[in-house]
Amino acid sequence: MLLSGVRFLLIDGPNLIRRIHAAIPAGNSDQIIEQTVSSSLQSLSRALKQHTPTHALCAFECGGPTWRHDCFADYKKDRPEMPHELHEIFSRLQQEIQNSGVFTLSVAGMEADDIIASAAVKAAAAGAEVIILSTDTGQAQLLGPGIQQYNHFKQEPITEDTIRQRFSVSSSQLNDYLAMVGDKSHSLPGVPGVGAKTAARLLETYSSLEEILNAAEEISGRIGNSLMEHRASAVLVKSLLALRTDISLGHTLREFRY
Repeated sequence: MLLSGVRFLLIDGPNLIRRIHAAIPAGNSDQIIEQTVSSSLQSLSRALKQHTPTHALCAFECGGPTWRHDCFADYKKDRPEMPHELHEIFSRLQQEIQNSGVFTLSVAGMEADDIIASAAVKAAAAGAEVIILSTDTGQAQLLGPGIQQYNHFKQEPITEDTIRQRFSVSSSQLNDYLAMVGDKSHSLPGVPGVGAKTAARLLETYSSLEEILNAAEEISGRIGNSLMEHRASAVLVKSLLALRTDISLGHTLREFRY
């Protein structure tokens, strides 16, 4: 394979930093900023020693609306506004992480998850071993040959079993599942009347959202009616949850060498 021997660590910058920031004890803004920056760099250093990558990329976001907002104006509308100190923390850490030898990247209109997905799929297809450092189960849709996910805070991998135990569906069905039950963390609606158990049961029978919607007329009662009525919304939500794997990163793998 073209990239045999490459071990590519993809770091979800916002996920890592927000988790650390949330755990910092209350104090004045300057103290919180300094402790978050220091703890984030220490955490990153531990991850690099643990996973021993040959290449590393830390993805960030540009801020402002993304392609998902263009498709659905209420995307993430219920999330609280980012604390002012986090703006400074993100700015400082992008530079500090770059100085440490880890390439940092943001792409206008894209989320960090999309950058990671595009890099992961392309690298794995060429034979690289990819490790995604993130607690976000939404990235588990990328699990497959050559792509692993690791929860740095629990010090354990996020696997097919992790997803199955939590949601009762496979990682490849996760977006189908959330398109029916909704995803509050992203302010995405579900199909009224379809809860977690019903969605998992439907996916066990029909395997995908598309198959479920095609069979909606055969599904009796209010569930079938609700699926037919909210078909377009469910399809849109699934498309919003799908990570982009077609982004041009504008850099060669050589630039990501750690």
